[in-house]
Amino acid sequence: MAPDQEVKFMSGSSSVNITELIDRRPLGRMQITIIVLCGLVALLEGFDVQAVGVAAPAMVGPLHIAPNQLGVVLSAALLGLMLGAFGLGPMADRFGRKWVLVGATATFGVLTLCTARAVTLEQILLFRFLAGVGMGGALPSFISLAAEYTPSSRRQSVIGLLWTGAPLGGVLLGLVASRAIDAFGWQSLFYIGGILPLGLSMVLIRSDSIEFLVMRGAPWPEIRNLLVRIDPTANLESGCQFVIDDEKKQGGPVWQLFRQAALAGPFCCGPALSSPLWC
Repeated sequence: MAPDQEVKFMSGSSSVNITELIDRRPLGRMQITIIVLCGLVALLEGFDVQAVGVAAPAMVGPLHIAPNQLGVVLSAALLGLMLGAFGLGPMADRFGRKWVLVGATATFGVLTLCTARAVTLEQILLFRFLAGVGMGGALPSFISLAAEYTPSSRRQSVIGLLWTGAPLGGVLLGLVASRAIDAFGWQSLFYIGGILPLGLSMVLIRSDSIEFLVMRGAPWPEIRNLLVRIDPTANLESGCQFVIDDEKKQGGPVWQLFRQAALAGPFCCGPALSSPLWC
């Protein structure tokens, strides 16, 4: 469709289908920025969830961790991640993907920083479990947020790339772990894995879920401003109604998580510990 025809169609209609508008347009700067930010959340989750596996040998002595307790230490974050995905994921439909994603990312950042200050096994288990809950809450939210801004023709590729974030986080961990531990101790991995998500959560505040804004009846100018950032050529009729496809309204983030994950491939084992991660 030619640009002038597209503008004429939109300005002459009393409603604008946002799903169709995104599908007609190539990926723009704003959409790419959101996808990149979501990819960084995935990468930092991969870094954090695998950090304890790399730091464990250095933690055993100072924290008096017995060899038979290592399995529990390594699994605490993964258990929290599973529960967080199912427990916090649906909250995105009620409070918006943006705020769930920001809150969950900040949460696993803070709890990862707390891990660096832990002095007992019980504290390690508590902080790792709660950090995992935050990671689980962020997981379906960043997948859904990136998907809603991606044209359907590219959505499968983008979701597939996002699933590579966690393994890439493990690669980044492997590159910095030995030098950081030798120079600053095992705590350094958790300082890195806590500070970066906290900083990223501040940047994510500027992202909005346009589907959530439409479904919750946000003010017309707020939605219009987002659409203009996606399509600067759009000539939106004042007071027109914004709609999204019916199938977009059905199914919470957890359902979308597994539906889109099926397109991206099976789980695999991360490089830092033998636990199921995403690829």
